[in-house]
Amino acid sequence: MAVTVARRSRSARFAAVLAAVLLAAGCSGSPEEEGSSPAAQGTTAEEPAASDGDDSAGDDSAGGASDEGGKTAAVVPQESYEVTPAPEGFVPPEPCTGEGAFYAELGGEANPGMPERGGESLTVSLESIEGDSAQLMAQVGDSPAREIGPITLGETVAVDLWTLSVTSVCADSEQVEFDLID
Repeated sequence: MAVTVARRSRSARFAAVLAAVLLAAGCSGSPEEEGSSPAAQGTTAEEPAASDGDDSAGDDSAGGASDEGGKTAAVVPQESYEVTPAPEGFVPPEPCTGEGAFYAELGGEANPGMPERGGESLTVSLESIEGDSAQLMAQVGDSPAREIGPITLGETVAVDLWTLSVTSVCADSEQVEFDLID
């Protein structure tokens, strides 16, 4: 039984040390580590890396706006969904045909709403129309919305568990129509 207690003790100590290291790495605010922070990476040895902390007006031109010593999370840019071009030899139909099972109007969401799949919902909205191409946005569940497009007649896009095929881009009525395939 003593051996089991000793193993638990080592495991507990290891877990505590690991947790402390992770917390220190994520929550540090010491001046020594500010030189390695993303906000300070653009500075050189001749430029100050941080203010002296007295809240006096400082020159933020070298490193951008100060967050008063706090750490900010880096925003990871969301890539747009990849559009699959129409098959070779595809002859697009006339725009504004009203043939799509779903449609989205400029500044609005798809109507009717997209069906749930895998316990998630899909929200598609129309951001803009330029010529025969549309700029759509897609949001799966609570995740951030991502761009689709530009996309035009006959092209498809796979958004998680949904595949959409554009059937009409109508600049006159500021509306895009599409079908859900698969």
